[in-house]
Amino acid sequence: MKFFVLIFAAVMMAACGGGSSSAEKSGCQSAGAGCCQSGGSGCGSAAGAGCCQGGAVKRCEMKKIISAQVFIKPEHVDAFLAFTKDLIELSRAEEGCISYTLYQDPNDRTTFLFFEEWKNQAAVDFHFSTEHFINFGAKLEEFASKPPVITIFDSPSERKL
Repeated sequence: MKFFVLIFAAVMMAACGGGSSSAEKSGCQSAGAGCCQSGGSGCGSAAGAGCCQGGAVKRCEMKKIISAQVFIKPEHVDAFLAFTKDLIELSRAEEGCISYTLYQDPNDRTTFLFFEEWKNQAAVDFHFSTEHFINFGAKLEEFASKPPVITIFDSPSERKL
């Protein structure tokens, strides 16, 4: 549990307000695509809500996308897949969850990718505090062959093609 939960906690601190500039410390990104302007889509509510001065979207109000690559010991692949079923079902039921999917590498059955979309930082924080996530972190330590590779993206807006 220690390495998985601690890695996530450290990554999330860096993802939201953990930067060194005054704009980063306030949770703001520079003005640009996805900023709150009249009719803008970056904040998901009335213009200006959840935005920093100058129209920049607060990083903690942005949609969060998490890519977590996990590496499982060959002898634990089947147990890992069985164990993740509840995690996925319960995570998808969380209010702030947009999507939560596990993919298995077709060329390496021991490599998996969690692809998660969350409404905002508060939804991620809630997810990290749930019993099912904490239990998963403890079990992953037993299953994993090496630490996960986690990438978190801030998405102020999106465009479907």
